[in-house]
Amino acid sequence: MQIQIIENKILNYIKNNKLIEQNDEILVGVSGGADSMMLINYLEKNKKRFEISIKIAHINHKMRSDAELDIIFVKNFADQNKIKFEVLECDIKQLAKEHKLSLEEAGRLARYNFFNSLANENTKIATAHNANDQAETVLMRFLRGSDVLGLSGISPKRQNIIRPILCITREEVEFYCSYYNIEYRTDYTNNLEIYTRNKIRHSLIPYITKNINANIMHTLVEHSKLYSEEEDFLSSYTQKLYHELIIKNSQSYEIKVERLKKEKPYIQKKLISKVISELKKSSYNITTNHLNSAVSLLNNQSGKSINLSEGVKILKTQHSLVVYLVKEPSELLIKPLFIGTNEFKNYVIILNFVKEFSKNFPNIYTKYVDYDKIKSGLKVRSKIKGDKIKTHLGTKTLKKIFIDEKIPINLRENIPIIVDGDEVVCIFNSRLNADYYITDKTQKILEIKIILGGANV
Repeated sequence: MQIQIIENKILNYIKNNKLIEQNDEILVGVSGGADSMMLINYLEKNKKRFEISIKIAHINHKMRSDAELDIIFVKNFADQNKIKFEVLECDIKQLAKEHKLSLEEAGRLARYNFFNSLANENTKIATAHNANDQAETVLMRFLRGSDVLGLSGISPKRQNIIRPILCITREEVEFYCSYYNIEYRTDYTNNLEIYTRNKIRHSLIPYITKNINANIMHTLVEHSKLYSEEEDFLSSYTQKLYHELIIKNSQSYEIKVERLKKEKPYIQKKLISKVISELKKSSYNITTNHLNSAVSLLNNQSGKSINLSEGVKILKTQHSLVVYLVKEPSELLIKPLFIGTNEFKNYVIILNFVKEFSKNFPNIYTKYVDYDKIKSGLKVRSKIKGDKIKTHLGTKTLKKIFIDEKIPINLRENIPIIVDGDEVVCIFNSRLNADYYITDKTQKILEIKIILGGANV
């Protein structure tokens, strides 16, 4: 009987992948569609067998005028079955705009942030991805140039997230719903081909099925399993390599170049991909072109760099590849400075009036200026293009100073620049503008002490 085949397939998949264990608390993401209603019904029906408790989480993406009906529908199911119900209303369009994401990416971000906010250390989050979703994901990532990790598709289990019905097709989901008379809602936006996934689902895969490979869905799913096995082996090796080659700093990662050169190009790319993902602290769409560009830096001269998407930059130095994030100009801080303690990024800046100072033992982290020469009031900011400072030998650009003092490019953006209007007064760990020097005529001496991470270094 087909229903028994489907149920046994799910049960074996859960057991083989160790998705559910005794006493688990399962938080199920339920949209009200066929997939999630099938999943919640299956778990509710089998909760005594698995010895688990269940909760429901629902998100209103505010993308459709009838979305409120989804909330009512899912809540009614939860109430009828005495299941705890949580709901979040989130403007996905606004979220996508604020974070410069696609609507699909923003929806995913909102969902998992919400799920994790409801979860505790003993909670597993169950999502209703099926085999069709897997095939679509693999094909979409292939077309975008993903690596083996991307082509391995959706994992049955990732950290506390489980996908119990990833083993069955959409047709089997619908059969299950029909057999048990499970009601569900239909989201009309799933049929709109303005989204990439919908184009693949409704146009590309049907075309391939009809004209090229009648079993394309099965082919894609089976290949995802092969890629997943390959990925497991490569990840294990890369993790070992990671501990040998990586130096993690507060705002960047350094990869030892000479040791990395000894590895095959694919392993080089794999390690760089891992570093970028850790730097971003989230999923990152790393393409083959990104990785080829990064590997090409290994044989370039020091000072060469590449910009990837989402602010990721890789710099070649004499001994390392430095991977870091570049902030957009709009993110650069400009803050007024006051007498007393001020904070700027990872620095503490202390301003005090003093009666005297020693010229014989200058502290590079402390500057002394003639207070009466300040015209507009002191502020602190990051460097901007074209910054200059007047020295006793003439005017010099900050770029030239940083090069002369061998300050890595990735660190320059965060160095505090003290300014008086448009005039650079002083630079952390470096120069003081000659126009602000203390002289015999100075009446008030202002001490500027710049501290990194709460202590002089």
